[in-house]
Amino acid sequence: MHAAVLWIVLIPLAAGLTSWLAPKNNSSIPRAAALLGSLISAALVGVVYLGYDPAAGGVQFAFTKTWFTIGDALADIPVQVTLGFGADGLSLPLLALTGVVGFAAAWASKGVRTRANEYYGWLMILLAALYGVFAATDLFLLFFFLELTLVPMYFLIGIWGGEERKKAATKFLIYRGMSSIGLVVAFFGIAYLSGKVGGGMTFDITSLTQQLHSGGAAAGLAPVAGALFLLLFAAILVEEALVPFHTWLPFVHSQAPAAVNMLLGGVVVKTGAYLFLRVAGGMMPAMVARYALLVAVVGVINILWAGLIAFVQGDWRRLLAYTTISHMGVFLLAAASMTPAGLQGALFVAVSSGLLTALLFAGVGIIGERAGTVEMAALGGLSKPMPYVSGLLLTGALGSLGLPGMGQFVGEILSFSGSFSVFPRLSAFGIIGILLAAVYLLWAIQRTTFGPTPATKEGLRDGTPGEVLPMVLLLIAVIGVGVFPAVIGQTAGGTLAALAAGIGG
Repeated sequence: MHAAVLWIVLIPLAAGLTSWLAPKNNSSIPRAAALLGSLISAALVGVVYLGYDPAAGGVQFAFTKTWFTIGDALADIPVQVTLGFGADGLSLPLLALTGVVGFAAAWASKGVRTRANEYYGWLMILLAALYGVFAATDLFLLFFFLELTLVPMYFLIGIWGGEERKKAATKFLIYRGMSSIGLVVAFFGIAYLSGKVGGGMTFDITSLTQQLHSGGAAAGLAPVAGALFLLLFAAILVEEALVPFHTWLPFVHSQAPAAVNMLLGGVVVKTGAYLFLRVAGGMMPAMVARYALLVAVVGVINILWAGLIAFVQGDWRRLLAYTTISHMGVFLLAAASMTPAGLQGALFVAVSSGLLTALLFAGVGIIGERAGTVEMAALGGLSKPMPYVSGLLLTGALGSLGLPGMGQFVGEILSFSGSFSVFPRLSAFGIIGILLAAVYLLWAIQRTTFGPTPATKEGLRDGTPGEVLPMVLLLIAVIGVGVFPAVIGQTAGGTLAALAAGIGG
């Protein structure tokens, strides 16, 4: 158990290598390796989750080993970069999200026959990289895993995507690459700042946080810290695909295969939310407090903008992309409140949005495979030939708009409880966006599953038990979070309360 989190990262890597080495004319072996690898790593996340002690707090199940040393980094003091892995109350819910969505995405890839060994190999590398982002306890290592996610995503979209797959893969790479440039400058700047205020430069996240907190607003460094925060925030906006840097996400979603969309919308986009809480909130609380109003305004703009643009979308995948953008707007508004309730709501929204987005993309993927299109104008009346898929799609849409009993409901209640206490007028505009989401999602469901069935769609076969299993699994998870919110609240409560106290909430 001491290095359990390290194995959570290594197991998908081993599964990916096994898939690559499998015979190229046999898709069963790479699929079995991917399913087994994703299942074991998800189960190990569950073991760590149950074994985590919230009362003790801090990073647990840690593994740390020196990776390499940067000599003379600051005032002739060498800086060590470590292979540091561990889990705390903030990272555990996102590791669990990755585990559930990762296994569901591997299962939903059953239809992949072309170059299956490469497909499952890249899928497992992507899963390992995502685990690494949330498990890294060293800022340099966290950036390494963020960069690692770009490679498998590029190939998964570029080889197994739609007609414009190469253009979509390139667009993904350009936007995320721009974000990486901002992040690497911000990360090195933050590490350098810690050296100036704490006496020694480091990339260890715990040490960085302590040094920056103890150093306070050192004389003459506040402008530097402010510039670094704004650079970091801009990079996070690209990571999360938020307005005005959002245009890449709807296009990439429209071209990526269904299982990749599950991981992209469910987990990859959520890395930006994690960076905001871990790096901006954890290490630069004074800057978060200074620019809280800016963050809240950006959040509300995203809620309203995404809600209005979603109305004119005829493609389900683009509609779900704007739904994700709207959810992340709620996340920003809640996080900007800097209150314990707001931060808890932000984390709940990130996790619930990830589960629901993956569920909806799984359902849309089955419909697209059967009907040959996900354009709403070409669908209609699918509840008759495809009652199970249609029912699960409706349930997922209801969960996404905040149906009581599901995780998104808890997230939105906590988010707006926190934001109304700090930004009452902005929060009122945010509520309008939530109402818009209810209208456009139900309208999309009505156009897809109700009404007369087109003659060409009457003979469609419903999803088999094996095909709808990922949707059922994700639905159980999001209901579990909604009915037993303590499963996240107790684990993350202490970490988020300390974060709020550091910011001043």
